[in-house]
Amino acid sequence: MKVSEAKRKGVNESLVIVNNAALIVSAKNETVITAMNLQEASNQIFTNINGAIIVN
Repeated sequence: MKVSEAKRKGVNESLVIVNNAALIVSAKNETVITAMNLQEASNQIFTNINGAIIVN
């Protein structure tokens, strides 16, 4: 899984973009912190992340 790969690369919190959702994920704990659809996410500013994962 990409979150595990990000964790191995030192990522703690990541923005994960999937088909219809944006997720803030703790790679350290492998836990979803925040979930929103892409429409909700389009006007947001994401802070305190140190990685991004885009899944097609």
